[in-house]
Amino acid sequence: MGQPVQQAPTWQYPPIPIPQPPGGRRRRKKKISRTLLIGLVVLAVLVVGSGVTLLIRGLGGDEPEAKQTPTTATSESSSPSESPSTSPSPSTPRGPTVDEVVKGSRLYTIGPLAASKCAEPPFAPVTVPAAQQYYNRLLPCLNRTWWLAMKKANLPFRNPKAVVYVGKVPSPCGVQRSVRAAYCGANETIYLPFSVDNRYYKSNPVYTRAIMLNTFAHEYGHHIQKLSGILASSMSRQQSMTPNQKLTESRRRELQATCLGAVYLGANATYLPMNGVLLNNWKFLISHSGDDYARPRVHDHGNRVSNYQWSITGYNNKKPDSCNTFTAADVRVN
Repeated sequence: MGQPVQQAPTWQYPPIPIPQPPGGRRRRKKKISRTLLIGLVVLAVLVVGSGVTLLIRGLGGDEPEAKQTPTTATSESSSPSESPSTSPSPSTPRGPTVDEVVKGSRLYTIGPLAASKCAEPPFAPVTVPAAQQYYNRLLPCLNRTWWLAMKKANLPFRNPKAVVYVGKVPSPCGVQRSVRAAYCGANETIYLPFSVDNRYYKSNPVYTRAIMLNTFAHEYGHHIQKLSGILASSMSRQQSMTPNQKLTESRRRELQATCLGAVYLGANATYLPMNGVLLNNWKFLISHSGDDYARPRVHDHGNRVSNYQWSITGYNNKKPDSCNTFTAADVRVN
């Protein structure tokens, strides 16, 4: 599986303005002189004509201040004792918390994915252009399925890019090396090392098909996490965690991307098609993928048991809500 590469998240919440209660003017019971009365009438005319609310202090005591707001003016008849519902004040609804984003995203509400009905493209990664053409033809298929899903969830959608490279290639997320695929959220690009695909193809073409399909769908899963806000929110949560908790959080992200990739493969199994030798090779792949095989071994992607379970769950259910790793018990994201 690839490693998602992400710049420092900039998840922000707008401040919540606290509305000020409207001010009022108490009537004074004592008589007011004729001169003062005329002055007040003239002042009232000026206030109405200019649309500016002025503070008037009565003689012999302090009055509550009336503060102007961007959308409403203080009424002559309003008072601090009135219900807030009768005096609407401007407010900005708070944004969802990072926990609410990762655990309760609208992505989990859309039900089964719609199939893109695309067959697997011609397959022979013997040259860089041939490998690039394979991913270029596969990409619109994933775009269509996930565009429909994000539209249904009322979430934004943008097509990611796919780049096949040899050796090293610079990216906004750092230099990518021909070790494993990666997703860079800064430019929404999936980086795919040609040497890996080509090496496996020479020894077992069908198994390589399973690897390329599975890897590409996994990295695309990170793109869906980026668009839905899950990726940035998860990384924001991680900043205040202990080292072990950070690894668990990383596994939740990675296993969710794995599951989302399998959701796509399951939704399009009839059309790829995922059957026969290809399906058998894919099942072998997902049962032998995980941190157990990583060198050096870092427990950040999930072990082979967790990878298999989330892959099969996504493939069989075909629904993103079956991939909510952020509400799963720790034992399910080992």
